[in-house]
Amino acid sequence: MHAIFEFIEPTTFALALLTILCAYFIFGISGFGSSIVAVPLLVQIYPLKIVVPMMVLIDLSASFYLGRKFSNTANKQELKWLFPFTLAGMAAGIFLLVNAPSKPLLVTLGIFAVANGARTLLQKGTMKQKPINKWWAVPFGVCGGMFTALFATGGPIYASYLNFRLSDPRVIRATMAFAIFMLTFLRLLFMLISGLILSWPIFGLALCLIPAMIAGVGLGSHVHSKMTHTAMRVTYGSILLFSGISLLVKQWL
Repeated sequence: MHAIFEFIEPTTFALALLTILCAYFIFGISGFGSSIVAVPLLVQIYPLKIVVPMMVLIDLSASFYLGRKFSNTANKQELKWLFPFTLAGMAAGIFLLVNAPSKPLLVTLGIFAVANGARTLLQKGTMKQKPINKWWAVPFGVCGGMFTALFATGGPIYASYLNFRLSDPRVIRATMAFAIFMLTFLRLLFMLISGLILSWPIFGLALCLIPAMIAGVGLGSHVHSKMTHTAMRVTYGSILLFSGISLLVKQWL
């Protein structure tokens, strides 16, 4: 129990609560994006091997609600084709998380967050385009699985793939929400096999942060129908840029 209290020092814990609230506000609006927002900030106050399995537990609660809600609208055929390659990527990612030093992984995460933030902010209005070949699922699935296992941040990769394959924004959002729902269970399985999640401090910290997740998802779901796509894009991109740059600065100082 003493180990749990080490992670809830008042100032640090307040920052974690605010981070989770913002991250799941994004999740409530878009159906994904919680981890790519939260992880680069949380790893500045907690170890990477605490943050990633903790986010699995919090995502499990959030994605159960949205994933089940949108399961009927999701395009499951796309996910059936994508997931075998995702499993291969997740196996490689778990191996790296257990065996690789933290600093190169954190620098990779920072660069990934900055690149996605810049791409999101510079993105123009959506245009109709011919769907890409389904075999693009191989690189997207493997890379998405690796980033999902390493940092719980594969969402933007899957969102990019689905945007290239599907045209209906409602179907894309529903498919992403269902994908996150399924990926969370896969992450949980890999974490249990590797032993990364079998820790009382991780369970205790996740339990303490779940109220902020509930508030964030509720607020995001409430404003989803009122917020413009442009406003959402600017908010999401700005948070990604800030979290990625701050993480890189900390690693290089």
